Amino acid sequence: MHLPIRQAVCVLARMKNLVFAIMLLAASSLHPRAAMAQPQPNELEHQSVAVTTSEGLKLAAYVTRPSGTRERLPALFLTQWVSCGSIAPRTDRVSMEERVGFAAGFALIRVDRAGTGESEGPGCDKLDYDTEVRHYREALAQLRHHEWIDPRRIVVYGSSLGSTTAPLVALGDDVAGVIVQGAGALTYFERMLHFDRIQLEREADFDPSKIQHEMLRRMEFQRLYLFGKMTPAEIEASHPHLRGVFTSLLGTDEAPHYGRPYAWHWQAAEKDWLAAWAQIDAPVMVVYGEYEQFESRHGHRLIVDTINRLRPGTARWLEIPGAGHDMAIYPDPYAAYRFEGGVSQPELFAGPVSEWLRSVAGSAS
Repeated sequence: MHLPIRQAVCVLARMKNLVFAIMLLAASSLHPRAAMAQPQPNELEHQSVAVTTSEGLKLAAYVTRPSGTRERLPALFLTQWVSCGSIAPRTDRVSMEERVGFAAGFALIRVDRAGTGESEGPGCDKLDYDTEVRHYREALAQLRHHEWIDPRRIVVYGSSLGSTTAPLVALGDDVAGVIVQGAGALTYFERMLHFDRIQLEREADFDPSKIQHEMLRRMEFQRLYLFGKMTPAEIEASHPHLRGVFTSLLGTDEAPHYGRPYAWHWQAAEKDWLAAWAQIDAPVMVVYGEYEQFESRHGHRLIVDTINRLRPGTARWLEIPGAGHDMAIYPDPYAAYRFEGGVSQPELFAGPVSEWLRSVAGSAS
């Protein structure tokens, strides 16, 4: 049988995914919960608590554990993705974070950012990067003493761009580990340029003859925006040839930018995430999806390779074949970019991650 090259690649990728899934399911059988079906909402219990920031804001926080638990548990502390929205527990579904915590026998700690859900504050669209990190650190300091939590066994879990705040939250704290998925340790400038290029290469109206010119425009725009700390309006006024660049970028439909203020992005561009990772003296796990839409593989790998050069064997790598940014499994990177045709296989993530969590922080079961 002769198949077109692209079709053959897709077939091989699916075969690879199947083999990978079998291996992970076999590994997950080492612990009963890792191989369980999706837990039902009634198998989890939640407690709502308030944490107080240094400026006096009350932030809504949620501690979740398997129903019927009596002893203190190790815990996952979530640092959230960039987009705004409450992460309060829901009664109609179980989130990936809840599934991982349940499989590992961990509690889960979540905090709604300022101005989100029941949290006080001016609004997530006005919350800058440095303040968000400080709020997380203050919340962690208070919630590690919650009656459900073992304060000596807390793992910080960064999801998407929360993977950049995670090492800053963990830095200098006595955490049992850090796990991230969806962002790496390159500079924010490099990340944004990679994000721009992926958009141009994978979008529906792909035109290779225009990529060179458009990338040069975006490089100039991003330099002025991130390093010059100019607003898009200021850039267009002083550099007319860059008009239209900002509105062509993915995510700018959520004003101001991913729904966050320009200051959030300017402050992110100042951060030396690799230096922060180099100083974390705790086990680390990095998860990467083969068809990741936003962050480069190199950016993810850089965390693992750097830490293992400094402290051999303390960083773990997990790459999930066919997975996109949302950890669904896609037939190819173009479908992943559009978030079309994805198949949910949460066990590919929850299985190995929960095994790693138990290996670094144990569980009560």
